[in-house]
Amino acid sequence: MRLSSGDKKIAVFDLDGTLTYKDTYVDFLLFCLKKRPLRILRGGELILYLCLYKAGLRSNHWLKAKYLGTVAGGLGGAEFDSLCERFCARTIERNIKPKALAELNRLKVQGYTLILATASFGFYAERLFAELGMDHLLCSQAKLDASGRIIGALDGKNCLGDEKANRIQQLCEAEQWDDIELAYSDDLVDLPMFSLANQAFVIDPSASAASRARELGYPVLYWR
Repeated sequence: MRLSSGDKKIAVFDLDGTLTYKDTYVDFLLFCLKKRPLRILRGGELILYLCLYKAGLRSNHWLKAKYLGTVAGGLGGAEFDSLCERFCARTIERNIKPKALAELNRLKVQGYTLILATASFGFYAERLFAELGMDHLLCSQAKLDASGRIIGALDGKNCLGDEKANRIQQLCEAEQWDDIELAYSDDLVDLPMFSLANQAFVIDPSASAASRARELGYPVLYWR
């Protein structure tokens, strides 16, 4: 995808490990557990789910849904909205990398349209997206019951890897953009997203990922 989009400049960012120091989903689950301490008694279930995933017997999609249901199942309404607001405020204060904010602000000044493309759930990603002042959000969604409460399932696919790239392509088609100029992610699971961009950067990768990124010709940036 290396066509010209005229004066429109587009940059797409991953969230976890790219704009943030820590994984926001894990952080959100821990935040929930502090508010619902009795759910810690179900820690054995979480360990079992993780073991099944690590053994290759279950997918990332399945694991994510199971953790959500075990920790946050039944939450909804004003109580859940308040919890998400407080989590968002804490994340903005403690978990956003200053150099990431500087890059977002630099691109805003240059007139870029900014996309946040993340596997994180919309119930908190939407708030972070708004606080960061970005233009388009692509994220995973949680399925709710008839009363608007978390049931421990995803509504649609996990916005990760090929699915994330597919959603970016769909957004480009809807907005009639010809190309993505810049892409940023900490993880090579986002190689499909990188393939859509004229220039991609790997942010704060592990040593092995940094080595692989350089082999593939992607610049590595350190924002920590």
